[in-house]
Amino acid sequence: MAENRSSKRFGSRYGNRIRKNVDEAEKGEEDYERVAAGIWKDKETGEIVAGGAYRKDTGGKEMLDKALELEGGIEELEEAKEEIEE
Repeated sequence: MAENRSSKRFGSRYGNRIRKNVDEAEKGEEDYERVAAGIWKDKETGEIVAGGAYRKDTGGKEMLDKALELEGGIEELEEAKEEIEE
């Protein structure tokens, strides 16, 4: 394991997986830095966004899209939208 890990400050507490997740999160994800669990700040613009505890993107959109495709839900949603708009 690397000696310059930011989670080294936790010592042996909290378990290996949690410390590894903290290290990955604090390495930086694109142009965002982790301010706190679930709070991310854009390094360039200062914009603050909500996300996952250890990753800015939780993958929720991809999971929803996949679930809708498997169930044929996209067509049903589009039909419902058209009915509402009429």
